[in-house]
Amino acid sequence: MHLVVVGLNHKTAPVWVREKLSIPEAQLPEVLHALKANPRVAECLVLSTCNRTEVYSYTASRADDDYVITEIGRVCGVSPETYTQHIYSHAGHKAAEHLFRVAAGIDSMILGEAQILGQVKEAYAAASKIGATGPVLNALFQQAITVGKRVRAETEIGRGAFSVGSVAVQLATAIFESLDDRRVLVIGAGEMANLILTHLASCNAKNVLVTNRNYEKALSLASKVGGQAVPFDNLAKSLEIADIVIASTGSSQAIITKELVSTAMRVRHGRPVFFIDIAVPRDVEQSVGELDNVFVYNIDDLQQVVESDAASRRTEVAKVEAIVAEEVRAFNEWFRTLDAVPIVSALREKFEAIRSGEMDKLRKKLKGLSHEHLEAIEAATRSIVNKISHDPILRIKAYCAEDGAEEKLGIVRELFGISLEENKSEADDKSSNEQ
Repeated sequence: MHLVVVGLNHKTAPVWVREKLSIPEAQLPEVLHALKANPRVAECLVLSTCNRTEVYSYTASRADDDYVITEIGRVCGVSPETYTQHIYSHAGHKAAEHLFRVAAGIDSMILGEAQILGQVKEAYAAASKIGATGPVLNALFQQAITVGKRVRAETEIGRGAFSVGSVAVQLATAIFESLDDRRVLVIGAGEMANLILTHLASCNAKNVLVTNRNYEKALSLASKVGGQAVPFDNLAKSLEIADIVIASTGSSQAIITKELVSTAMRVRHGRPVFFIDIAVPRDVEQSVGELDNVFVYNIDDLQQVVESDAASRRTEVAKVEAIVAEEVRAFNEWFRTLDAVPIVSALREKFEAIRSGEMDKLRKKLKGLSHEHLEAIEAATRSIVNKISHDPILRIKAYCAEDGAEEKLGIVRELFGISLEENKSEADDKSSNEQ
């Protein structure tokens, strides 16, 4: 069996590619069911954020990677040639290492960001809820969550609790130096919008407008920072008066079009407006930036701000990497023992078959034995088998963690006459007969 992660992120793909493969939370069950429709995919999980879309899977072989990659494109309605050059894949312990680095916040655009750990938890919960995960991905993601918590407890990588939302506000303050007399329009009412408003309040932004398709949510968020909620239908009017627009919705298509902004700019008489679009897919059409006195920043443009903020936290990366390496070793020791499970099971079945066969012969020969005597003999023979098999089983498990494990396990199978394919066929036949 094969553990792998395939995906793309802010390092390998620009935002226009990432947004095509972004999977909304509501669509996750559909995508997971589609992936699991292939009988060779035993377990799967999708992690989709503004900066990455990754599929973790436990499949029959490495040959199944292409299926996973193609299937993600199919469910997103994207042709493979659009994104395959941006895809990375990591298998086995490298997949675990990648996930642990993600959960620790050192694979993020914003070094040490706190939000990603919550996103990992949510992705795991969504996949687990519909039965898409199993023993391997359960163990992997539970340990990843432990890694994320441990890193934040034992290092200062999360110092300052930076997030995409906080960097967006920093960019806004860098543009105008002070937000005291600037009107800021926040579009969205989710977790990211909440973070943005919190940071705006800390920067003494006094004139904040909040709009969302759900007016009640906008009203609730605006009240927290002394802002004003605006009905979504009044978005065009809001654009006429805002100096900075920060957009973070879950819309599958742009809500701020070139035509909409062009109309607003005629009313503004050329007064500049800045759009900071941190949504994936993007909320602001790319062509909006072509208009005079209109400046558009997307999530990839935040990188320069991020670089200056990360300097103080980079000193913690070595400590985080040490924790990740330690946790990867622990996971790998457990993961490699999975290769021993079918061999150990087959060996026990073989020994038990021999013992059971000899007991049947004994019963026929010694018909006068009482039930108590037969039970005593049963117990004694089981004890003998357990003691004889104890050392070989320990050795088999040890082989899994050593170099040349596959060759050594092959010798074990040959030595004891174990055919895993035969055992699998027998198990499948038994299962079919029982149905």
